[in-house]
Amino acid sequence: MYPRLLHIYGPVWIQAYGTMIAIGFLLFLFLTYRHPRRQALIGNELYLNTVFLGLISGIVGGRLLYVLTAPSEFAGRWLEVFFPWIGGLVVLGSIVGILITVPFYLHRHNVAILPFFDVMAVYAPLLQAIARIGCFCAGCCYGLPATVRWAVTFTNANSIAPTNIPLHPTQLYISVISLVMFLLMLALERRCSRRPGLLLCIYLLCENASRFAIDFWRGDSTAITVPLGRTVRIILSDMQWLSLFSFVVAIGLLIWVLRRRNVA
Repeated sequence: MYPRLLHIYGPVWIQAYGTMIAIGFLLFLFLTYRHPRRQALIGNELYLNTVFLGLISGIVGGRLLYVLTAPSEFAGRWLEVFFPWIGGLVVLGSIVGILITVPFYLHRHNVAILPFFDVMAVYAPLLQAIARIGCFCAGCCYGLPATVRWAVTFTNANSIAPTNIPLHPTQLYISVISLVMFLLMLALERRCSRRPGLLLCIYLLCENASRFAIDFWRGDSTAITVPLGRTVRIILSDMQWLSLFSFVVAIGLLIWVLRRRNVA
């Protein structure tokens, strides 16, 4: 694969990972900017300010969770923690970062929070589907060794993935799943629009379920064992435990949304 696309000067390169994230983000911004429901909810200038805040929050949240789950990568070079193009981001952390900061900003400007996030939830999977192609190019989020016909072998020395070993292309697995999620959200948008927050809940449930499932084929996750007695133990990756917790939180949010009386 090709982690680096274009050499600029010295150590400065245009990275495939960042490029695909940028393409996905710009497409997300274009589609949401033109969306009629978004235009009815929030003015153009305020929306762009909100997106900028969400972008910063997503980078900080995604980077923070990545560093917390892979601290050994930064041992002896902690300054690289502040360089998100070195290492990576965790999507779940980005989602949490956005959901923590943006609602306060929307509330301050009297913008309906749940309908706003419903519109964002429709197009977020498309952004992720494109960004995961960048993961594939960089070799991050790589899979376990595989014997399947569609296994991929990374040969570029700059790749994050182990080289010359056939691996599950988990980056492409999750990219395809995200694309299917996007099509599902599009199909459900009109049916669910009268229940503010429902699309957001569906997105969160699908996102956490897909991440939990894909991690069974991921080769870059850290296993955590939880004993349930003397003979029974549950062994899941760190991100699977986080996804499971987030899934339960999303179910709680879904119950709250369905029990709300005020229906748009």
